[in-house]
Amino acid sequence: MAIPLPQHPEQPSGSALSVAESAQLFKACGDEIRLQVLRLLQQDTFGVLELSALLGIKQSAMSHHLKVLSTAGLVESQREGNTIFYRRPLLTPSDAGLDESVLSRVFDLVDELSISDEVKTNLSQIRTQRAEQSQAFFARHADDMQLLQERVAEYGLYAEPVLRLIDQLRDPDWQHAIEVGPGEGHFLVELAQRFEQVTAVDNSAAMLEKARQHCEQAAVASIDFRHLDTAEAKVSGLEADLIVMNMVLHHVASPQCVIEDCSAMLKPGGCLIVCDLSHHDQRWTRDACGDLWLGFEAAELRKWAEASGLEVGECLYIGVRNGFQVQVHEFRRPALAGTNRLSMQSHNSAPYTVVSSS
Repeated sequence: MAIPLPQHPEQPSGSALSVAESAQLFKACGDEIRLQVLRLLQQDTFGVLELSALLGIKQSAMSHHLKVLSTAGLVESQREGNTIFYRRPLLTPSDAGLDESVLSRVFDLVDELSISDEVKTNLSQIRTQRAEQSQAFFARHADDMQLLQERVAEYGLYAEPVLRLIDQLRDPDWQHAIEVGPGEGHFLVELAQRFEQVTAVDNSAAMLEKARQHCEQAAVASIDFRHLDTAEAKVSGLEADLIVMNMVLHHVASPQCVIEDCSAMLKPGGCLIVCDLSHHDQRWTRDACGDLWLGFEAAELRKWAEASGLEVGECLYIGVRNGFQVQVHEFRRPALAGTNRLSMQSHNSAPYTVVSSS
């Protein structure tokens, strides 16, 4: 009687990775430096030099680690001007597959790792340097920021769609609105016509003074001006029903952290409106307009919002001149159980709208 030979086990049905891919993944994760890199990329994107400074190793060694991580699909690169920044792959429910689910589990484990005090200090220094670069630019150009901004996107092209979205979303019970980075204050005047309490938050004293002067000229006296960044505003206990950021994120040192701060300041059922540039390759904006980032991918903004506990809502795309595109996103803080808020069915049925301008 013939005894059947044992069969080589086949790869389980539905397995996300082959044996070779799994080996590559485990190899990439089997190094302390690379694990620290993945942990740091949980909240931000960094260049090679920044990561070298954060972890205290040579640039050549860091480049090798990033190459290993990139080959395993654990990081991806994004060019910002003359610098290449690295980030984790964008994992979203809309495109999540088996590979993405594996990476998500890997990142969940990585995020349980602690960050040493030394690295935290280095991280704070890098973010401070980024913020100082932006603040210095606005201090130099406070008087001509409107002209600089109009080279990219005129205020009127995005202000009207943002206001229409706010009017569509606004709950009758909403009383307090915050604008982060109010520029010269034009949008503050609009908010003051819709809310009982309006607060302007900006880490640039020069720009905050410009906004204050504009509001005084417009005879709007009910606005509270706070010279704070969003982290300081959060710690101060500020809370709002609506937070608006118009063309701000591409100027800030750590966009994801700003979204997290705003999420923490939102009341249950409140909304964060983010209006910013889509990703582009026009590098001149870094020097001419003080941009730290060349816009953002929509999936990137949605990922940061969801990681901050916000629900993704309405999204508008506005085509503007000179090859730029503006995107407007609504992110909502979930309402407490048993509370009433406006139904979102009317705008959730068509979440992607394209508005073009000549």
